[in-house]
Amino acid sequence: MFGPESSSPIDPVLPYEALSYHWGRGVASFKIKIYTEGFPGTFRVRPNLHAALNQLRLFDKPRRLWIDAICINQDDNDEKNAQVSLMTDVYSRAESVCVWLGEASSDSNLALNFISRIVNLDDFDRLVADRRTPQEWAALSSLMRRTWFSRRWVVQEIALAARATLYCGDAYVDWSDFADAVSLFEAVESESHTISKSIMMSDMFDHIPDFLGEIKFLGATRLVDATSNLFRKSKNGHVLERLLSLEALISNLSAFEASRPHDIIYAVLNLAKGMRTSAATSNKESVVETQSHITTEPTDQALHQHEQKLKKLATSRFKQAVEQNRFMIDYKKPFFDVCKEFLRFTIKSDGFLDIICRPWVPEDGIPEAERPSWLLTTSKSAWGMRPDGNYSRANADTLVGPPGLGKRNYNASGSFKVTKNWKFGEGPKVCSMYVEGFVIDSIFQKKPYAADGIILNEWLSAGGWIDMSALPPDEFWRTLVADRGPNGVNPPTFYPRACKAALNQSVKGGHISTSTLVHNGKSTIVAKFLRRVQEVIWMRRLVRTEHGFLGLAPEMSKKRDLICILYGCSVPVALRRMVDPVTDEEYFIFIGECYVHGIMDGEAFVLARSRSDNEQITNKVFELR
Repeated sequence: MFGPESSSPIDPVLPYEALSYHWGRGVASFKIKIYTEGFPGTFRVRPNLHAALNQLRLFDKPRRLWIDAICINQDDNDEKNAQVSLMTDVYSRAESVCVWLGEASSDSNLALNFISRIVNLDDFDRLVADRRTPQEWAALSSLMRRTWFSRRWVVQEIALAARATLYCGDAYVDWSDFADAVSLFEAVESESHTISKSIMMSDMFDHIPDFLGEIKFLGATRLVDATSNLFRKSKNGHVLERLLSLEALISNLSAFEASRPHDIIYAVLNLAKGMRTSAATSNKESVVETQSHITTEPTDQALHQHEQKLKKLATSRFKQAVEQNRFMIDYKKPFFDVCKEFLRFTIKSDGFLDIICRPWVPEDGIPEAERPSWLLTTSKSAWGMRPDGNYSRANADTLVGPPGLGKRNYNASGSFKVTKNWKFGEGPKVCSMYVEGFVIDSIFQKKPYAADGIILNEWLSAGGWIDMSALPPDEFWRTLVADRGPNGVNPPTFYPRACKAALNQSVKGGHISTSTLVHNGKSTIVAKFLRRVQEVIWMRRLVRTEHGFLGLAPEMSKKRDLICILYGCSVPVALRRMVDPVTDEEYFIFIGECYVHGIMDGEAFVLARSRSDNEQITNKVFELR
């Protein structure tokens, strides 16, 4: 329906629906018939698409569906490049988007039928308190774990839809009803855990604690939340304004997966504020034209020179595209190069370096041996999926926080942005990133990392808390919460009292188990404090620096790792000095972001000048590999 050079349906008179579905892992083994100009042909599709076609077909009239696996030649990179740019039109101009969740399960109909009861707000409170409905809530949570909800492309497909319907087997529900039900489920469960407690008390579920896990991190909840915050729309559903930058989308949607690593970026380009895309096309014609005058076999030198000209041409075109806020889509390009283009685009756009502190690269996107330290994978994300399909905390939240909120959590590099020395390496140093900054300190002492968010007993003494009858030292409790409350605000004044209360509720002389006190403690105020502590310390180490600062550093930190201020980065970072065994050149490994109490808001500049004989900061360009 859409050609490489078109920007709208070929015939806007013909209404159509668009299918949103999960491809699945099966091979294309099912045959369907495709009629071209009246003549049938055979086309093979995967099992999940075959099931969708069987279920969605209408027996009394034709149904016109746009389906990516059929309408886009998946073996032609040029066509895929072009079609990605048109996805906005495909899904926004469709009469409806049909979401296929898959074939029915034993409890999927129960879940879909339950939705109409949830969205009836007159009875919602009674429904939540009803001890006879744990099976229905469990069925809904099971539906919310369907694979479709975790796919990267569906964010765009559902966000742009004028209207959408969810199908599971032969049952269906309007997307708006489903979204409201999910929002209500998450709101009441996060606030009171009433539903999970009801399920735990039920014999039907063997009294399993934490049966539901963290509802707010399920794919369905994330999707509903993400799609409601992408745009400002008119009353008839047309997009009036895109609200989030490309950096914000990539950072905030890291939980959504893609079968091709390129799509981690390409799938959200059309959602980004001020973003335009271009499709890369084959260079065959230009190469032939350039070489058409050559009548003899080209020499190796001539081929090398021609290759260099093409590379320079591609580089200049990309730089021009960045200046025009345009991103080039090219599936032929190695994913590592796509990552670099995204970083170049992001860092050059606003001058900030915080993106290197955020986990966003898929674990299998780049082989570990080839992946530089400045590309953080999603294994470092705050929340991860357990074997039972539920989500639980796996790491601390990032200190830099999510982008796009208008204000950064910290200001360690002052008003400075990346300098002109920021760049990527070339040739043999293609995996290097060059950043400018200065060394402010180094790690002198490190304590064991906070596995499961436990505040270890030896952390207390290392933090200067010797007299347990007194309130904790200021620098210690502030370090535990990174000197911030939830959402980057200043910490509440009750935090030191809550810290002492947490200690009093723990085993004397033992560790403070934050999870135990959050779920089974006596005080909601202590629980609020400890939830903030978990956001900060989980899997981080308590460290003391050479100059006596208390702080938190990544799990892999070591003694003598450098604490540095990088221009454009809002928090201090830990770097490890290395020496190349072949060239004897110095380079650095990016260990990660740090909290160092006392140098989070620009104080490092005063300190650095005070330590210098001429009151000048000794800047350095770090080669990160």
